[in-house]
Amino acid sequence: MRVARLVVHRMTREPLALLVEAGADRCLVVSVRGPQAEIIDRGPRPPEPSDDDRLTQDLLGELALLVGRRLDHGAIVDLVDDRFRAELVLDDGSRLPARPSDVLAVAVREALPIEVADAVLDAVGQSFSELGGDRKEPAREAAEQVVEMRAFLEQATAQDFGRPPDGGEGREQGRESG
Repeated sequence: MRVARLVVHRMTREPLALLVEAGADRCLVVSVRGPQAEIIDRGPRPPEPSDDDRLTQDLLGELALLVGRRLDHGAIVDLVDDRFRAELVLDDGSRLPARPSDVLAVAVREALPIEVADAVLDAVGQSFSELGGDRKEPAREAAEQVVEMRAFLEQATAQDFGRPPDGGEGREQGRESG
């Protein structure tokens, strides 16, 4: 699965991560803490981060390398009492239990695959398209429209706009300048 987007719950204002299964319509909505949502929103870490770019979550991958391992994937492994259980999995199969929001933040920063147990998806998975997940986000759509308008305006000439409806005099009918 991958983090398709972050959203904010209308009523609780709580950040939510929308995980989507590759090549399928199933998705999972996971509550994330605010700081982890900010990290997820930043996306993968730069290939050669400066000290200012390095986040606490980045240290886990670096620590794993120092001890001769590497992070393999993040996993949401269970649902107990309506709470997800998650783990970071190392390349040797070792597992480190962690909060789901921390696992997602590390997985996004390290560009790791995210696995969700079938039992979890069967229990609380939803249809991505029924949630409206395949619609464009309003803010992103507006930003794309602004980019398109700027591109048009950079190439536009006065002839592209034609003559104004008032005959080009620049004043409203019935009003005198003075």
